[in-house]
Amino acid sequence: MTSSYTIRSSRTADVERLLVVHVAAIFEHGPEAYTDRQVAAWAAKPEGTDRYAEAIEDPEREIVVSAVEGRIVGFGTVDLDGGTVEALFVDPEWGGRGFGSALLGHLEDRLVGAGFDRVRLRAVLNTVDFYEHQGYERVEETTYTTTAGVEAAAIWLQKRL
Repeated sequence: MTSSYTIRSSRTADVERLLVVHVAAIFEHGPEAYTDRQVAAWAAKPEGTDRYAEAIEDPEREIVVSAVEGRIVGFGTVDLDGGTVEALFVDPEWGGRGFGSALLGHLEDRLVGAGFDRVRLRAVLNTVDFYEHQGYERVEETTYTTTAGVEAAAIWLQKRL
C-alpha cells in the first residue's frame, strides 16, 4: 500500500465517486461467483447516488473513504446502531494493495468505539475468503434480492472485536 493515503468520513461531494467505485468493483469481481444476470442486477443502481447521500446524513451510519492524493480508491459503510459492516468496496485499479483491509480495520475500530464486542456482515461469495483472512467466521448461508428481484447467495460472517 502506498504510504500517502488517508481514511476519512465521506462527504456529499464524494457520492459520484462512491457510485463509480461500487459499480466498477461489482463488474470486476462479481463474475468470480455470480452469473452475468446476477452481476448486472447487483450493479444496477437505479437510485443513483441517493443511497450514499442518505447514508452520509444518517447519524446511525458512517461511510468512510480511503483516498490517495485526494482520489477516492475505496469506501466502507458501517451501521453504528446495529454493529454491522454494510459495504466495503475498492476500485479494481487499486485492489490488492491493502486498502480494503485498512478500511475494514477502521470500521471495526468505529464499532469498538460504539461499544460493540463483535461485528457482523453479509458477504457476497467472491469476498468470503478476504473476510475469513481478516478473522471472520461463517455464521449462516443466506440469499439477498438485488435490483429487479434477482436473488443471489451470500454468507453472514462475524468476528469478535
